[in-house]
Amino acid sequence: MALTDDPQRMADRLRALAELEQRLSFRISRLSKLLDTHAARQLAVHGTGLTSYRILMVLGIFHETTAADLSRLMVIDRAQISRSVSDLLDQGLLEQRPDGANRRRKLLRLTAAGQAALGTFEPGLLERQKVFEELLGEEELRGLNSAVDKITRHLAETLETPDAAPASGRAAGGRSR
Repeated sequence: MALTDDPQRMADRLRALAELEQRLSFRISRLSKLLDTHAARQLAVHGTGLTSYRILMVLGIFHETTAADLSRLMVIDRAQISRSVSDLLDQGLLEQRPDGANRRRKLLRLTAAGQAALGTFEPGLLERQKVFEELLGEEELRGLNSAVDKITRHLAETLETPDAAPASGRAAGGRSR
């Protein structure tokens, strides 16, 4: 017998779902997974993974930083960043050079091919951003951004990961890399 054939089972399931959806962390996690899956599908047509795209995007904005900084900014395990960076270096999308201030650190930046690849991926993902903004409208978007920043700031402080805190909550002249 299918779930929809039994009205009592269906009512029980709907009650359980309503209870589950009272848990904000569950809902945010589900949304995060949906966003990742959606972006990964868009990038798959280009043969690129989500972590690789995000590294290219961050470097497109920061211009140059270390793998350790990428790990902190993106809140992604260093080993995963290292594997993705290695792949991007092999593909000629990134280049690295020693940091003049600390020769043990390697600074990463996009190559011309990396900038071109990012230029290929970005339009679809920027269009996706525009769709989300239009779905919400200005007031809801402001409220959502404020709520996400508040939760992110709290967790970044609790977990002692200041690089994961929203820039809007940092003092000017704060940590820089």
